[in-house]
Amino acid sequence: LSAVACSASTATAPRSPSVAFEAPASAVQDACSLEGMPRVVATHVAPKDGVSAVAADGKIWLRFGTTHDPRVSLALDPASLEVIDAGEAPPLALTGAARGPVQVELEDHRHLVAWTEGSMDKGLSVKVATVSDDGIPGVPADLGYEGSAIGQPAIAVTPAGAGIVAFIESNGAGFQVVVTRATCAR
Repeated sequence: LSAVACSASTATAPRSPSVAFEAPASAVQDACSLEGMPRVVATHVAPKDGVSAVAADGKIWLRFGTTHDPRVSLALDPASLEVIDAGEAPPLALTGAARGPVQVELEDHRHLVAWTEGSMDKGLSVKVATVSDDGIPGVPADLGYEGSAIGQPAIAVTPAGAGIVAFIESNGAGFQVVVTRATCAR
């Protein structure tokens, strides 16, 4: 599954019902799929700094800021989405609440793309799609969770094809980092 991310800024966002999702490989081009229920991995997040992700040594590292620490780094096991103790984080691109899609290149020139879509009135959600080697996007999956997405999502996929899509959302009481598992044939 390819994902493209776009971002939008907002101080507060409308609350929407929690949505579980699953996109089977048959519904997504070229064998990428989103699996399971999204998981909150951090609360009290400072949304203006955004979230970034990088795959390293079979783990996914996230970097974001909170109200207590402007430079938080978390290592996640991409199979379980559990936070793990993994030592020092590798260098990551600077975070920032940017706009536009994000993407990771997969084998055979495919891409996992994520973006933020919607409106301030109806809420914003993250969409994820796989784009084939000839540029044709698959059907996007909607990663709506508890609130409205804020800023640009982040994606990372290990060489083995285990990855995550991460985004910041407003849940009506504050901001949190939400992640979901992505599995891609690499």
